[in-house]
Amino acid sequence: MKFSVVALVLATAGSGVYGLEKRIVGGSAVSSSAFSFVTNIVIDGDSSTSVCTGALISPTVVITSAYCVADPISNKALAPNRIAVGQGKISSILGTAGSKVELTKVLAAGYAIPQAVNVHPGYNSIAYSDNVAVLVLEKPLVNATSANVGAKIIKKPSTTTNAAYTAVGWGATSNDGASYPNQLQQTTLAVGSKSVCSEIWAPYTNLTNSLCLAPIKSSSNVCSGDGLLVKVATDQSVGLAGILNLVATEDDVPAVKCTEEGAVDFFTTFSNYVAWLTQITPLKESDFVSTASFSYDSADIGDDDQSSSESESDSDSASEESSLDDVDSESSDASRSFKLAAPLVAIASVAFGALF
Repeated sequence: MKFSVVALVLATAGSGVYGLEKRIVGGSAVSSSAFSFVTNIVIDGDSSTSVCTGALISPTVVITSAYCVADPISNKALAPNRIAVGQGKISSILGTAGSKVELTKVLAAGYAIPQAVNVHPGYNSIAYSDNVAVLVLEKPLVNATSANVGAKIIKKPSTTTNAAYTAVGWGATSNDGASYPNQLQQTTLAVGSKSVCSEIWAPYTNLTNSLCLAPIKSSSNVCSGDGLLVKVATDQSVGLAGILNLVATEDDVPAVKCTEEGAVDFFTTFSNYVAWLTQITPLKESDFVSTASFSYDSADIGDDDQSSSESESDSDSASEESSLDDVDSESSDASRSFKLAAPLVAIASVAFGALF
């Protein structure tokens, strides 16, 4: 099933407002200090409270996905008083994922209501376009220091097939969304081939603001938008590549679980929105765009036991072809194991009896 067929049913999907939980399933814990710029964004929904992930690019500016902070019907920004931003674990406050928690309890834990919520004007939850948003805080978070805002956007993320990235997030850690983690979670993803990714989601063929990746372990993946895509530079600074847009498989829409065989993740790349960020914030490009050098290891997609340590530079990424393309040309069945799943659209899929 292709997204062109099910586009209409996506209209009611895409936001935590209806309790569609965000999570990294089967990931591993990582020290929060390693990614101290990562934020929790708590959304006060109509019947439940949900969590998604963002990143501080300055002491008072948080970048995240649009569907995290936009109304799923109108695609307009939620009122700031329905959003709280903070850092660190809040599992003891939120309890079971999907339950309703008064936002006052979250604010009492040091979280803050943003001063402004900016959803990209091109955002469309049906087309999954321009899925990016910015929250502006009145003042720095109570526990934020200069170390918390060291992350900058990677100007040219590698698109070479098999190039490895890390996805991090604070969302629930199981497919049933039973609970939130006590530690920040991470998982490793690798860039998928253009041909396979385009077969799964046709619009990807012509997109310049999206990056398709797949888990290197079938048991571990991002889910429903809880994936902040990052890369550590050669100088050990951390670069921001993007935020999860949708999870997809070729013929299972949505997937029963995000760790379904063949799941592919499409990320919105931040580098395409630098000009917009300078327009809606007081920041200059040099404030939030990295000048560091990034080297990308090569990882074998779908291999639970092996990963390659081959390294490649950004300058080579545009011209190199992936080994996966060769594999795909030899085995169309293997390429079709990349399926299409978008847990964001469960409500809509039920309505039509059928779809980050």
